[in-house]
Amino acid sequence: MPRIDAVTFDLWDTLIQEMPGGSAVVAELRLDEIEKLLMEYGTARPREDLERAYVRTGEFLESVWARAEDVSVGEQVEFFLDSLESGLASNISPAAMTQITRTYSESMLKHGPVLLAGAVPALSAVRKLCPLTGLISNTGKTPGSVLRVLLRRMGVIDLFEATVFSDEVRSRKPDRRIFHHALRELEVEAERTVHIGDNPWADIDGAKATGMMAIQVGTVCACSEHRADAYVTSLDEVAHAVLELGNR
Repeated sequence: MPRIDAVTFDLWDTLIQEMPGGSAVVAELRLDEIEKLLMEYGTARPREDLERAYVRTGEFLESVWARAEDVSVGEQVEFFLDSLESGLASNISPAAMTQITRTYSESMLKHGPVLLAGAVPALSAVRKLCPLTGLISNTGKTPGSVLRVLLRRMGVIDLFEATVFSDEVRSRKPDRRIFHHALRELEVEAERTVHIGDNPWADIDGAKATGMMAIQVGTVCACSEHRADAYVTSLDEVAHAVLELGNR
């Protein structure tokens, strides 16, 4: 396939999927542990205050994400703590900050997402066609460092030559910067790379605006500004779609 040097994948709802009620369960786990830690370090707060601070943190993140930007998990925790009490993040001990940040980051490890059926066969089939594969993923409250742990548990981390997460590069799809970061890591040109994802705005519009080819997985949406180069209904069809693009 002379035209295609690399293939990149979206993560959420393309390769993995949240467990039923996953966000709510993880939020409860996160707040339960932080509540215990604050009590342990002598800065206990009522649960209602923690919940309000958590909501405010979500609103803060939404405002950042609306600009196709992102922040580190450390900055999220600082905002959360300062929403409890102004200056709290800088007043608690470094040990407490480390523990709270770790708990905030790793709560999903206790109630993680599941690998979608067909993900491993699809990745393996694509790698036979094009050995350079990457991952480009927006993150929420769980950082890329922890998502890599989950992917390692699933046995798929070694199927990627590059894993790029928005919290680490401070740019979110559809912003071109996160795509360019992945292209630099893979050392390939945009026009010789295919991106595969389910979201017509973040994945398809973002990849096409960067100069990449794009394959949309799942339901086709007419709302995207740029049209995908190919559409597939399931992961089973991805390798064939990549092959067809390479032969055009």
